[in-house]
Amino acid sequence: MKTRILTALVMAVVGIPLLIFSKYIIYPIAAGILAVFSIYEMAGVIGVRKNLALTVPTYLVALATPISAYFFSDRVTDFIFAALLVIVAVMLYMFGYAVVMRGKLKFADVATHFTTFAYITVAFTSITLVRYLPYGVYCFALVFVGSWVSDVFAYFVGRAIGKHKMIPEISPKKTWEGAIGGVFFTVIAFLVYGVIVSLVTTEVRPNYIVLAVLGLLLSIVSIFGDLIASLIKREHGAKDYGSIFPGHGGVLDRFDSALAVAPVLFAICMLFPPFV
Repeated sequence: MKTRILTALVMAVVGIPLLIFSKYIIYPIAAGILAVFSIYEMAGVIGVRKNLALTVPTYLVALATPISAYFFSDRVTDFIFAALLVIVAVMLYMFGYAVVMRGKLKFADVATHFTTFAYITVAFTSITLVRYLPYGVYCFALVFVGSWVSDVFAYFVGRAIGKHKMIPEISPKKTWEGAIGGVFFTVIAFLVYGVIVSLVTTEVRPNYIVLAVLGLLLSIVSIFGDLIASLIKREHGAKDYGSIFPGHGGVLDRFDSALAVAPVLFAICMLFPPFV
């Protein structure tokens, strides 16, 4: 526990300045680097990390896409279309490569690598894009509030009163009581965040109904993001995705919930802005 807390403090020391100076390009660069580490960890779990012809193109695209989003933040629709074309091109390359390998590479592994590459790339790109939406400076922090508050309170509530297991075959420690606690406190956290924003600036007005619904939805999405990452680990016999964060595991172990939350938050902020 001591190692876990110390690592969390170090992450906060590094992460908070990134959030404060998120309007600069260092923020999407950090997102791109985290995306590369995430795909590297996933490739190791799947068992394709040593196949550089398969993995290197995914590293390059995962690094470039969040950074490119910074330069096209005023043309989001055009950027999304271009990014989709690039991801489709990577898919055709990977599937074609599997054919050329003549059965020496399992198609199931190639398909899993492509799916997780697309998932991770879209997620970290969404973390970048949501920052550069109108009033995105107030919205993008909700990625981390939504995922980490849900995780933390689900853990503590589950430890305190959890009795009914959710899906023990995938995540033995998760309980329904913990999940409900995580959802409840995430909604509260979103409303409190709205109050804080309204106190520190007159530039925007929080829509508390949208914030409450957003907290409810993103907390549920966060739980599924965690379970998705756990499912892949269990199927491949891995305990953690990596060890870059002592006490926490790898990048994917730390950001598994945020990966699911970010694209959903980005889509909702495009349609129903929580700050107006």
